[in-house]
Amino acid sequence: MENLEIILKAISEKKGFNIKDYDTRSLTPFVDHMIVASTNNVRQSNSICQNIKDRLREQKADFDFRVEGDASSRWLLIDLKDIVVHLFVKEEREVYQLDRLYSDVPVVTYDL
Repeated sequence: MENLEIILKAISEKKGFNIKDYDTRSLTPFVDHMIVASTNNVRQSNSICQNIKDRLREQKADFDFRVEGDASSRWLLIDLKDIVVHLFVKEEREVYQLDRLYSDVPVVTYDL
């Protein structure tokens, strides 16, 4: 299973919602996919973050895992080199409107 699929499934397993996968290859040579997802609270964001790490490890996927934000952050950024995941508590996502930055690139919405 490809890392992108593993990550999307890991988010949905823990009930992340409004999951969008932005194909950023046309914008930057450094990141292929920017995933933005919403959660109901900080605890759920942390659970999803851990689930992504666990699922990638289970698949013995090649990944470099860095997280910006701490256990109380309402926005977690997970840097996996060619894939970057943004987990927002839903109200925080509305404040930052990160989705607007990627409105010019192809997007796939997931609600698995």
